[in-house]
Amino acid sequence: MNFIGETEVRDKLIIFITLGILVLSPVIAANRIPTYMQTWFLQSACEPKQTRYAKGFCEGAIEAYYSLMPNWCVPNDISHGEVKRYVMSKIQQAPQSPSIRIPAEEFVWQIISKKYPCK
Repeated sequence: MNFIGETEVRDKLIIFITLGILVLSPVIAANRIPTYMQTWFLQSACEPKQTRYAKGFCEGAIEAYYSLMPNWCVPNDISHGEVKRYVMSKIQQAPQSPSIRIPAEEFVWQIISKKYPCK
């Protein structure tokens, strides 16, 4: 037996849970991972002869890192795709060594800050 009040409560609960997921997802996703990725690991994923999955990982990591930059001074007429391609080319040109202890996040930020310094 189904009462009118039960369906209303269930519908409201579903709406509440859905809204909670939609509101909290970006907040949870924007938190930094406590253990940073090493630069050499990002470099190995960004190698030109890697699989498309590795290339997707590389591009996603670069986008995630520059999305968290404290100061974004890239001119408005420069697309995010251009920035990503520039960063990928610089990562590929840099010497690869597991002894590089710069977190990949800082490495990406340095590349962008040198190309597009804040004035």
